[in-house]
Amino acid sequence: MTSRRHFLSTFATLLPLPAAAQAPFGVVHELVGDVTLSDVPLTRQSALQAGQTIRTGAGGRVWFSIGADAYFLRPNSRLRLDASKPREPIIDFLRLVTGALGATFQRGSRRTLIAPTATIGIRGTGVYLEATPDVVYFCTCFGSTEILAPSGGIVENVAVATAHQARMMMTGNRIMRAGFDRHTNEEMARLEALVGRANPF
Repeated sequence: MTSRRHFLSTFATLLPLPAAAQAPFGVVHELVGDVTLSDVPLTRQSALQAGQTIRTGAGGRVWFSIGADAYFLRPNSRLRLDASKPREPIIDFLRLVTGALGATFQRGSRRTLIAPTATIGIRGTGVYLEATPDVVYFCTCFGSTEILAPSGGIVENVAVATAHQARMMMTGNRIMRAGFDRHTNEEMARLEALVGRANPF
């Protein structure tokens, strides 16, 4: 006969962990070509943690999740994973030095994306970001974002009622509207599926 204590402990292991209790280590879901983690070849067994840098080569791409956040990196990308609070290893600062990043984030969790010409505040949002030293293409695919130029002089709040509000950030603190391209609804939906969420579209 199963004891009550044994039943409760077994049942508890089947429940999803709340975000704060989830392990900060990431899960690699798809890996193609040349991808490194802090200059060491990335594998499906690699533990993604704050303080590391993911780089993809000319033919490299990777899909991964960290807690309830999901990401993909296209070829020739460099992404730094950071935590705002060193004693709490939750990755909430992501610095895209160059390349292209798609991401969807757990609702209610504050995240910050940093690119060469803009800083983007995120809460429960799907985004696509491409970065070069001079120009950033950024799309709020769903949810809401706050765009801040490096000088702090320009702030734009973007709330998406249907799908996709794209912006182009240039040098000189210019923010311009841009068309929806370079990524798809299917890619954003796949990111959500990686962490067990429904198609946002």
